[in-house]
Amino acid sequence: MTYTVRFGLQAKADRGPIIARTREEIDAALDRIIAVAPAFNHNPSAIVVERPLFGPLQLPDHGIKIDIDPTCGVAAIAYVGPDFDGSWVTKSDQSRSEAILQRDIASETPFPADAAITLALLRAAVHEFHQTGGRRPTCVGWQSADGW
Repeated sequence: MTYTVRFGLQAKADRGPIIARTREEIDAALDRIIAVAPAFNHNPSAIVVERPLFGPLQLPDHGIKIDIDPTCGVAAIAYVGPDFDGSWVTKSDQSRSEAILQRDIASETPFPADAAITLALLRAAVHEFHQTGGRRPTCVGWQSADGW
């Protein structure tokens, strides 16, 4: 099955949604998001539109949100999935305390220092998220989080 990813983007210089169906469109969306990373108003997010919605508000049963520190060349991902097994954030072997990465930009809630991954791993994880229809990517490490 082919999946469609809907990216939400709110930055000072650009706004989404961005719709991507192919590998090339995913790369173009990520390039666009990375380009405005210093000026996010809210964390960029992504869902697979073919997945079910639930509850009276018809919310997605999964999603990722990201932050990017372009100065350090790193990103972090928060994930919640259809198995309802909690919230997750990326985990790296190396702590990047100099990176400024917010799990929630609006409330200034930071990602853990060891959540920083390279931009290449961010790209790989988003591609896997797309290819698997919204499942948690296995190409990066994960740690449980205390909230979305």
